[in-house]
Amino acid sequence: MSENPPTAAGPLAAMLGLEQQLRKSASLAQLSFTIVNQTQSCVPYAQAVLLLGSDAPSWRVYAASDIASVDHTSPYVAWIERLVREHCASGAEPGQAMLQPQDVAEASREPWAEMAPGHLLWQPLTVEARGGEANGLLLLFRDSPWTEAERALGSHLASSMGHALFALRRIDPMRHLRSLVKSRRATMGMVAGLVILMVWPVRLSALAPVEVIAQDPVVISAPMEGAIREIRVVPNQAVAKGDVLAVMEDAELSSALEVARRDLYVAQAELRTSQHTGFQDPSQKADLAELEAKVRVRQAQLDYAQARFERATIRASGNGVAVLGDPDEWKGRPVRVGERILLVARPEKVDLQVMLAVKDSIALVEEAEIKVFFDNDPLDARQAVLRHAAYEPQRTPEDILAYRLVATPGTDDGDPLPRIGMRGTARVYGERVSLFFYLFRRPITSLRQWLGW
Repeated sequence: MSENPPTAAGPLAAMLGLEQQLRKSASLAQLSFTIVNQTQSCVPYAQAVLLLGSDAPSWRVYAASDIASVDHTSPYVAWIERLVREHCASGAEPGQAMLQPQDVAEASREPWAEMAPGHLLWQPLTVEARGGEANGLLLLFRDSPWTEAERALGSHLASSMGHALFALRRIDPMRHLRSLVKSRRATMGMVAGLVILMVWPVRLSALAPVEVIAQDPVVISAPMEGAIREIRVVPNQAVAKGDVLAVMEDAELSSALEVARRDLYVAQAELRTSQHTGFQDPSQKADLAELEAKVRVRQAQLDYAQARFERATIRASGNGVAVLGDPDEWKGRPVRVGERILLVARPEKVDLQVMLAVKDSIALVEEAEIKVFFDNDPLDARQAVLRHAAYEPQRTPEDILAYRLVATPGTDDGDPLPRIGMRGTARVYGERVSLFFYLFRRPITSLRQWLGW
């Protein structure tokens, strides 16, 4: 009997502590952080996602465990919202549910294995005072099935979370502003000043990461299928025409070259023997044409083997600097014909690559102005001019959809050209718009997407 009280007190203390944190939350952001991160002390899980909205079909991801901010363009968030919409539209019973990949539609089932663990606890955050109305939805993922005790504890916690959401949403954020506006004259003056301020013209701009890239570099690719034995250059090393850049494994090529050379010697010996005996035996002359053709075939095979052996040593076709990552990562790595190994670029010919996120995209004009702040000199703004922009977005290594912009750095300020590989932040300028549109461009875009204009 002495072991039972501590075992029961642990989950009880965790539950009471969590409910106390819910009551202390002073903002929706603080409350959502508590829900998705501290619920684990009561119910173990691997991932937690909180969705909020006026009703079930409009629920959108508001917070997720171990994520500071939610990017609605990411594949994970899009998959969560599609999964929720499909489950709500399937006519399933409202309330708590346990789901697995085989319980959802095919479109959401396929990416489940890559996005989240295989067991999901679907827990609406209800408000008992509002007749069980759901103020939000909490999704908990983990690898093992959910027990009855955990489901019961989840339902109890969901009721507390739903009540906390309901209480925060009832707070009027405009009450302090209304207390300041006591006279009609002050109100009209504030409205007039706000209107004038909102129509003030400003230049539309957006921030995006920038990287210095080579302009028209020479691509050094694999001349044949095989494996890389070693890379003979290091990043940013100056190279001249004819310098060895990389060497491929050539053991088989060397053997094939030696075999072709010996086959040629044998064919030449047979031809010479036939030529010598032809003077004594006229019947041997009939084989001369065949042996001569055989020698030519062997010679062609030797030339081909020699060319393949020489191509195993990859050389620079011009002067420049080597642009590549870690040379050691290429050792023993198999490559296909035409696969890019490195670049040879001219240091005096560089461009700026700007990856403008889709959510920050603006209307760009030809030769738009760009200001660049490199990480090694954040206080010095460099000028650049937009050269061209991609029509279709692509995914960045950070898994963000972005448009690729290429700009030419300016040289009027007398600063030296930036080094290839330097990174920083670019401010891309567009057309002039009102301050109202500048401030509310994203909310207007979200509203249009939601309303379907």
